[in-house]
Amino acid sequence: MQQRRKCGIEKFQCDNGDCIRNEFLCDGQANCKDQSDETQSACSKPQLICSPYAFRCNYGACIDGDLICNGKQDCIDNSDETLVRCLYSVQNITTFIKCSINQFKCDNGQCIDSERLCNGNVDCRDHSDETFSKCGSCRKLLFRCNYGACIDGNLQCDGIINCADGSDEDPKFCTKTVTSPISIISIPPSKSIASTLSTWIPKQPIYCLVPPQPANGKWQLYKTQCQTQENCDVQQGVQLYNGAYLVYTCNPGYKISGSPYVLCDLEGKWLNIPVCTGKIYILNIVVTKNVLTFLYLYYTLTNTFDYFLNGYIIILEIRCKSLTSASTNAICTYNGEWTVCESPVLPETIASLNCRNGYQDTIFLSKPKIEVKCNKNGQWEPEPIKCIPVCGVLTTSTKPLIIHGNVVNISLLPWHATLYETKSPDGPKEFACGATIIKDNLLITAAHCVFDEKNKKINDPKKYHIATGNIYRDYDSPLHDPHFVKKAQVEDIYIPYNYLGLEGNYAWDIALLKIDVPFVFSTLLLPACLDPTFIEFGYGIVAGFSRSTFGTSSFILHSTILPYVPLNQCKSASNAQSEKFIMPDKFCAGYTNGTSICDGYGGGGLVFQTGNLWFLRGIVSIGVMPSAGSEYCYSYSYALNTRISSHIDWIQDIILRLESSNSLLSCHHLYHNIFF
Repeated sequence: MQQRRKCGIEKFQCDNGDCIRNEFLCDGQANCKDQSDETQSACSKPQLICSPYAFRCNYGACIDGDLICNGKQDCIDNSDETLVRCLYSVQNITTFIKCSINQFKCDNGQCIDSERLCNGNVDCRDHSDETFSKCGSCRKLLFRCNYGACIDGNLQCDGIINCADGSDEDPKFCTKTVTSPISIISIPPSKSIASTLSTWIPKQPIYCLVPPQPANGKWQLYKTQCQTQENCDVQQGVQLYNGAYLVYTCNPGYKISGSPYVLCDLEGKWLNIPVCTGKIYILNIVVTKNVLTFLYLYYTLTNTFDYFLNGYIIILEIRCKSLTSASTNAICTYNGEWTVCESPVLPETIASLNCRNGYQDTIFLSKPKIEVKCNKNGQWEPEPIKCIPVCGVLTTSTKPLIIHGNVVNISLLPWHATLYETKSPDGPKEFACGATIIKDNLLITAAHCVFDEKNKKINDPKKYHIATGNIYRDYDSPLHDPHFVKKAQVEDIYIPYNYLGLEGNYAWDIALLKIDVPFVFSTLLLPACLDPTFIEFGYGIVAGFSRSTFGTSSFILHSTILPYVPLNQCKSASNAQSEKFIMPDKFCAGYTNGTSICDGYGGGGLVFQTGNLWFLRGIVSIGVMPSAGSEYCYSYSYALNTRISSHIDWIQDIILRLESSNSLLSCHHLYHNIFF
């Protein structure tokens, strides 16, 4: 009570009588001159509880969990630097931390999305994602921060710090005059845009010389960088660009030590090359149902799977599956210490979960994070969150959509994709149709884009490839921006059973494409929303590589705005030959004044805005008309679109089967009932 009378309830009284604020009590640093605020008697009281992400010093103080083993004394007794893990350097520790291909590994071992590297914001706890050594040169019209990060050129001198070091608001170059709520920024003549662009010099590419093959194993170039789309061999003496990935494997009987994925970094060095070590004995054991039953009963009684078999000790560990994925971020601790979450974990491991950018939690929408625990049966408790893609959202910086036929800003249609087809195994990938992303591994297009009209069957999925974020038509265009353009191989194709192509007047003209590697969503790559209802009014937007009246398609992506056309109006504008194509699952959109869409838009998604979201409501089905055995752009008729709401049950059925890992039947038995 004497302490409260002198220092007050919000302060701590040192043994020498001094007063300090309560938040300085047991923080690892002596704030009392006699150090009485950092003693075991002061810091071991039951009401002093450390947060889940803090480290508790031996005498009871709480410090930031990221400060342990950093070479500095952050606990007054130095217990944060005397742990067993501190015997190794940070570089040696982070060697064992595996980030996914689409992630960047911070110097402290933390994994962040690659798109957050050098974006002007500090995302690594140790700030290593925004350093001069990590950030290279910038493209034209972008501003380079002093340490190398690239931000939009319009963000320089806008009164808001967008570079982590504040160099975009350096007073040497920024002069602001405020006369109204609008801020006007003047740029000295010496820093004009023209002079900046004229002095821009692209950075010389950085290469890595391929390493020698490892003893007792081999490496190959990662499949996404191979023409065959399979891991491929590279001759010695070849130089590869920075960002290239090698995949290491060991010969039978040897075990890989380290991550199998090796990256060529920005300094032209291969990071963390693993080795094949330790001859191991491989036992081929045939396990019968009775043996499995015995093991289950044995585990139930002993809580272990250790047993002796023909002179070998076989250890079967119970673990919980990894929760880290393209949609979910996980931070794991075991016995109060941080542990890797990217691989299966031991029972008693606690995981803190949250959804990554571009995803949202469907269970606990009000909580940004949730903790789950691995139980002794290898199951997470409670049920982990399920992160689903955020759909139909445009970035806040996006301006209203453009008028008919203009070149597309790719951020305006982040769900649009381009479908390519190879006519032969070694042939080029040629533009085929448009497509729309609805899940990270699923897209929608028109069935006629992937259908063999002559033989009435689906084409081989291996012939098709997907590109997103591309403004330019050609699949291998050197003008593609690698930061935005993402590519994938089509793995499976699903179409309704009753689709017959031209013979069936293009009824049920819809197809789902499953890709081999799921996309990682961002503000520039998102799915469109789906809705079981259909709204019979409004204006929709569709993108494509429009054809001219001479049949050639544009090299640059365009978009156009099409109004919904009532059924009676559409039929009255049709002749007997074209009216037969107005099937029950179709609706009309567009104009009859020569500005309608052509077949470069086929398969593309017609999206309509409802509230703040964009919904996929149609797929461009018929954009050309037959004439003398050929096809040409017929821009004086309405465009017929397959109505998404007519097929929503079929779409949901395919998604459910894929998510439950049930094998889908072939087209001949896949689906028999389509409702309109």
